Order: sequence, then C-alpha cells, then structure tokens
Amino acid sequence: MSEEAAKSVNDKEATELLKELLEFEKKEAKYQKATSIFIFLLVVIMGIVSFMIVPVAVTTLTTANETIVMAQDALSKINQEMDSINTMTSSITATSDNMNNMVIENSEQLTKAVKNISDIDFEGLNKAINDLQAAVGPLAKLSNIFK
Repeated sequence: MSEEAAKSVNDKEATELLKELLEFEKKEAKYQKATSIFIFLLVVIMGIVSFMIVPVAVTTLTTANETIVMAQDALSKINQEMDSINTMTSSITATSDNMNNMVIENSEQLTKAVKNISDIDFEGLNKAINDLQAAVGPLAKLSNIFK
C-alpha cells in the first residue's frame, strides 16, 4: 500500500499543481487580453491622430516653404538695391572729387574775378549810364521826327 499511497499522493500533488498552473494561465490570459485591447486602442487612436495631423502638417510646411521663398526673393531684391546704392555712392564720391578738383584748380581765378567785380565803381557806372541817357535822349527824339 505504500506504493499505491505514494502514487495517490503524487497524483493529488500533480493535480493540485496542474490546477494552480491552469489558474495562473487563466490570469495570464486575462492580462494578455487586456494588454492586447489596450495596444489595439492605442494603434487606433494613433491612426486617427495621424489622419488629423498629417494634412495640417502638410499645409503648414507648404505655407512655411512659400514664406521662405518670398523671403529669399525679398533678400535678392534688397541685395540688388544695395548694389545700386553702392554704385550711386561711388558716382557721387567721384563727382564730389571732380568738383573739389575744379574748385581747387580755379580758386585763384575765381578769387581774382570776385575781386575785380568788387572793385567796380557801381556809383560811377550808374552816373555814366544816366549821363549817356541824357545825351542820347534828345538824339532819339530827333531821329523819331525824321521817320
């Protein structure tokens, strides 16, 4: 009986172990099922969010690209204007240098001309013009009579 008793005890222990293993597997299956449902819901949510965000992101990137192109065009125009301004500045500087050279070269002659103009006796000149008018006036009247 000892052998059969031992076999019976071993069968009971094996049965107990199998029952515990079965319960553990049932609990594990529940957790795996819950995890699978959670992962499925996450995938669905990510898919929905992706379909909502992707068009907005594409529109935003298109707008950003257009803005960058416009900014590049504006910078190109600004560079062209800066080149024009540099050319004008060079031209103005050259003109100013030429005027300075002309003034320097002609300053002595200009000084003499201004001195000669200031030396003119305008009162005497006015008196001479008045005397000339007084002398020519009667002659003009006389020549009008003969016409």
